[in-house]
Amino acid sequence: MRQTAIVTGAASGIGRATAEQLLGAGWRVIGVDLNDKPVTDTELVVGDAADESVLESALARAEELHALVCAAGLPPHGEWNDAAVWDAIIHTDLTGPFHALRLMLPALRRSRGAAVLVGSIVGAAEGSRRSPAYAAAKAGLEGLARSLALIGAPEVRVNVVAPGAVDTTFDPPTLPADVRRDIPLGRMGTAEEIAALIVFLLGPPARYISGSVLRVDGGRTIASRPEVWG
Repeated sequence: MRQTAIVTGAASGIGRATAEQLLGAGWRVIGVDLNDKPVTDTELVVGDAADESVLESALARAEELHALVCAAGLPPHGEWNDAAVWDAIIHTDLTGPFHALRLMLPALRRSRGAAVLVGSIVGAAEGSRRSPAYAAAKAGLEGLARSLALIGAPEVRVNVVAPGAVDTTFDPPTLPADVRRDIPLGRMGTAEEIAALIVFLLGPPARYISGSVLRVDGGRTIASRPEVWG
């Protein structure tokens, strides 16, 4: 039987790479994105991934749901102490995944499915001078995932993939992607590398992994004295 996944943020970056890899593995993918140019063969619901009505529309299309990937998000932007920026980032990056999990948990229970939230090393492992809102939202995702892993158990698994610096247009780097002295592996990651881990966590080989946070950062968070902060 062909399995169905809902992927938020499916038109770009990590979400797009995840949709592509799921389609390549034979999944049916329903994407949610403000951008109306999705991956070919993705069934797109255009709208805000934090809007309950948009999420409900995606769920109605699914009929049977086996996986949820929350990759939609706003990048760090604006002044750190701008309350409107805080509200916008928390709404999209933290409240959106909460609504998605809340609405889709019953369907995931029925299929004994899995969910993956796209977090970040920013927040849980690193602070952010630039965007406390982004750091707070991404740290909050880890608590949300652990809690929903308990609520959904034993039928539903929930995990977080926490990337470090990834070479996408989501948050354009200020340093060259392949020359990063702050990263032990010396380069930024790719969306495809993050997506590969997400797809693994959704499949049978990961059936004993739940409530976990998997960092994918080229070793940045183990570096004791980074020479350059990007």
